[in-house]
Amino acid sequence: MNFNLKAPDGTVIASYEKNHKEFIRIAGLEYEIYNPVDELDSDPEIRQMIEASEKDIMQGKLYSTDDLIELVKRGGL
Repeated sequence: MNFNLKAPDGTVIASYEKNHKEFIRIAGLEYEIYNPVDELDSDPEIRQMIEASEKDIMQGKLYSTDDLIELVKRGGL
C-alpha cells in the first residue's frame, strides 16, 4: 500500500513501508498503521476456525439471524 493524498488544506498524506511495517506520514509526523487482522490471521486456532467457517459456507451450512435467535432461546446454542 503506497499512496500519496493531498488534503484540501494542502497537507500531504503519504504511505510507505519500512522494516516490513506500513506507515503513513501526515504533516511530517510518522504513524504506524495497525492492522489487527494480521494478528488474527497468524493465530493458528483462529485461522482454523475461519477455515472451518469458510468450508461450512461453501457447503451451504448457513443459519439466518432468526434461526440463531431461536436456537439461543431454546438453549440449543
